[in-house]
Amino acid sequence: MRSPASLARRALSALVLAAALLVAPAALAYGDPDLDYWTIETKHFRVHYDRPLEPLATRVASLAESIHARIAASLGYTPTQQTEIVLTDDSDSANGSATALPLNTIRLYVTAPDDLSPIGDYDDWYSELVTHEYTHIAHTDNISGVPAIVNAVLGKTLAPNQIQPRWILEGLAVVSESQHTSAGRIRSSLFDMFLRADVVADRIAGLDQFSSNAYRWPQGNLWYLYGSRFLSWITDVYGPGVMPAVSADYGSKIVPWGINRAMRHVTGRTYEELYVGFKDYLRRLYGEQLRAVEKRGLREGTALTHHGRTVWYPRFVPRAARAGDAEELVYFRDDSDARAGLYRLPLAAPGKDDRRARPESLVARTSGGSTAAFTPAGDLVFHSLSTFKNYYSRNDLFVLPRGETSPGGDDAVRRRLTTGQRAQYADVSPDGRRVVFTVNVKGTTFLEIADLTAAGALENRRDLVPSARYQQAYTPRFSPDGRTVAYSVWLAGGHRDIRLVDVATGALRDVTRDRAMDMTPVWSPDGKTIYFCSDRSGIFNIYAYDLAAGTLAQVTNTRIGALMPAISGDGATLAYVGYGTYGYDLYAMPLDRARFLPAVALLAERPDPPAEPELTKHTRHRYDPLPSFAPRHYLLNIKPGNYGPNALTFTTTAADIVGIHTASATIAVEPSGPSPSIALDYYYGRLPVDFDLHFFHLVVPRNGLNGSGQIIPYDEYNNGVTAGVSYTHQEDYATHGVGLSFSVAHFHGSVPFGPSADPYSPVGQDPQTGNVNVAHLGYGYSNVEGSLDASGAVRGVSINVGLDYASRYTGSSYTVRGISGGIAGYVPMPWPGHHTLALRLAGAVQDGDYPRGGGFTVGGYDLAGNSLPSTVLSGVFNGSFVLRGYPARVYSGSEYALANVEYRFPIAYPDRGPSTLPIYLRRLDGNLFVDYGGAFNYLDLHAIRFFHHGALVDTPQLHSSIGAELWLGLTLGYLLNVQLRLGVAHGFSPEAVKYAQPYFVASSAF
Repeated sequence: MRSPASLARRALSALVLAAALLVAPAALAYGDPDLDYWTIETKHFRVHYDRPLEPLATRVASLAESIHARIAASLGYTPTQQTEIVLTDDSDSANGSATALPLNTIRLYVTAPDDLSPIGDYDDWYSELVTHEYTHIAHTDNISGVPAIVNAVLGKTLAPNQIQPRWILEGLAVVSESQHTSAGRIRSSLFDMFLRADVVADRIAGLDQFSSNAYRWPQGNLWYLYGSRFLSWITDVYGPGVMPAVSADYGSKIVPWGINRAMRHVTGRTYEELYVGFKDYLRRLYGEQLRAVEKRGLREGTALTHHGRTVWYPRFVPRAARAGDAEELVYFRDDSDARAGLYRLPLAAPGKDDRRARPESLVARTSGGSTAAFTPAGDLVFHSLSTFKNYYSRNDLFVLPRGETSPGGDDAVRRRLTTGQRAQYADVSPDGRRVVFTVNVKGTTFLEIADLTAAGALENRRDLVPSARYQQAYTPRFSPDGRTVAYSVWLAGGHRDIRLVDVATGALRDVTRDRAMDMTPVWSPDGKTIYFCSDRSGIFNIYAYDLAAGTLAQVTNTRIGALMPAISGDGATLAYVGYGTYGYDLYAMPLDRARFLPAVALLAERPDPPAEPELTKHTRHRYDPLPSFAPRHYLLNIKPGNYGPNALTFTTTAADIVGIHTASATIAVEPSGPSPSIALDYYYGRLPVDFDLHFFHLVVPRNGLNGSGQIIPYDEYNNGVTAGVSYTHQEDYATHGVGLSFSVAHFHGSVPFGPSADPYSPVGQDPQTGNVNVAHLGYGYSNVEGSLDASGAVRGVSINVGLDYASRYTGSSYTVRGISGGIAGYVPMPWPGHHTLALRLAGAVQDGDYPRGGGFTVGGYDLAGNSLPSTVLSGVFNGSFVLRGYPARVYSGSEYALANVEYRFPIAYPDRGPSTLPIYLRRLDGNLFVDYGGAFNYLDLHAIRFFHHGALVDTPQLHSSIGAELWLGLTLGYLLNVQLRLGVAHGFSPEAVKYAQPYFVASSAF
């Protein structure tokens, strides 16, 4: 039964929507409005959480206090204010974030790392997570000198240590997480594998690449990978005091980006100089490791796929699910280009490397990683992230009937087994009667089992293994006789082991029990051997455990790594996931027991994990948004105004830490203006819809006639408020948005007559005045998909429609009637090269007697008002919806129509920049385009001829242009991704720029 407050909120929302119908797309309301937030306060922290998360919030508070002292000591700095920690459980991903502006704030997801997560090597997930994020706080809150003076005046606005390459921020936090726990990514064999692959391929990342936002694999992980290993090496060379000293130096400087200066002040060398030595160290380190591997004799398979990035969880397709006799694999693929999901691949004979003989085909689209299982009838069972309650993206189980495919993720083809259950890693018993899977509940993962009915539904769900709090279970697999399940388990203290559980009795048997990362167990066809991957030697390899003898043998001996084994039905072939400098791929090799190697002894044991902290002294109360809602910082800016080139703009914002209330205020003062202009905005986030208010007081100069018939300036005052509600409906692979806003505005002004007005002069003209009350209704839809390799979006459509109306029925003095809309679509070309055809059509019609409506304008880029330097500095870019080859706003009217057709293609991926300087060229793309459209009044459709003798022609209303562009994909200031367009366009109408229009603008692709 819902609470009265919940019912009241929903009733209010229903009334608002029913009265308003609905409007333009907007952001999703903050979280589930039924969440009941509480706060735990300690000496240094405030932990905010949904009430069911209270046991975890209490533990996080105690962990944070114990971590506080350790971090403050190691970084030589104690944060100056309490740190806000917000716990949320709305994601099936493990992550966190931290910022020092405007409040020291940490946001944590409750979910623990997934099976092969780069952050999966931990002894206590919440200890490691809080350590990592609180290191960010102690690092970026280290502010002194001029920046501290600025913050004392304007509020906490500047945090110099936050304005530097991500590899320094994340690298320092990774070093800290490893220093203060017995695990962490410095010790991670997975991270070691990433770096070793780059060294073996002679492809060590440049300092420029991980100082910005590189295109190269492993993208964002570069910051953590290279940053942590580089800073750890610097610390080993210069001692533990080096990074605290660098942070203190950099945090005192008002001019950002001088990272080499700060390091030179402390060590006498720049990062650039130190990186040369670090690369030599890596080559020596991995050279020695590889010689030891090769000495034992390599056991490596043949590559089956060659696209890299992410390929996981291969499984041989059983005979019942195959069309022929040839062996096939099904596996998860997400290479950031092709659509992610489960793919199928015919398996050539091991030892043959014929890429063309193995075409991959998408069987089932998925969101997030997935595993495949089969029923005896050949139906495919898998998991995928799916929308739940419109606020959550949760893993659920699906079944796809034999012979069917679901490349679009269509629920009309695939069938749900669970809804909102956070279930994954399903396996089906050999008799098809049961399904085993994992379920995530508040940071603990349980191993569950259920009966699979003949109708394809799950019944009689129950725990197969009761998990202790925060314990994790992964990748269960039934034995060939269905009596036993093997799975990988994370246990307190950092143990990642292989376990067996008897399905009938629940009795457990440990296959391994150590600090190695033992993962993804599978059975031999005869049920006598368990195969799994382990990093016990420091390199991930496949191992075989003989159940009868209790012995362990090493199956592969790779230079880089082997993970996620799969065994063919005849037991003759091993498929596994290998790794290279471009990412993961599938490999296969004969499974020959005569070539197995003795398993090496486990590497030296790790230190003991930190002791569990005692419960810290704290208070608990219902969440109060007011303490964190006050404005924390203020911005002053000088920019052009309505009355001249210099307007002093004052801006402040306020938001409570959970996100229920958000407000902002802007005041613009002009020396020659009669009064300041003011804008106030407020957003409320505890309804099932988004609700926002906008108030404004605007003063603008106008011209009018006085009593002497002279045209003289006067001031027009505009005052109004806009209230809006919007709702975004999330589907698995598409988004719908609707909403409604209503604006009430009044404008007035008076023309001065002056002291010597002639009583016989013509009567003056009173300025127009009155109210304009406009209702806006809108709808938007998008299922657009992107690609890392292509030039922007590659497939899908986006649609938007808007209606505006004002009349006496809305209390308006003037009438406004308008309709606008647009559609964009993207078609990938069938030939190689990642070429895309992008099309967009939009238009609008408006009429009425509102004198300030302005109508519509169509033209080229605004090269004067939005110059390249001003757009980059302000972040307000030129729009991509233009009629290139013409002056800006050259055509105007009460209607417009505009079409853009673009043929886009990648040219190169330079992925380079000038060392650590804050400018980086990621990619170069080309674009050939045709624009066609115009703005007009009372269009005579019968007068338009689009084609004449097969050629596109101009009309008095519509105009055309063609052109070409070079797109430069840049990262500026280490974080800001921008697209610069160097182009030339030729228009065919008389108003076009003569000959051709060259331009260089900051814009983005539609």
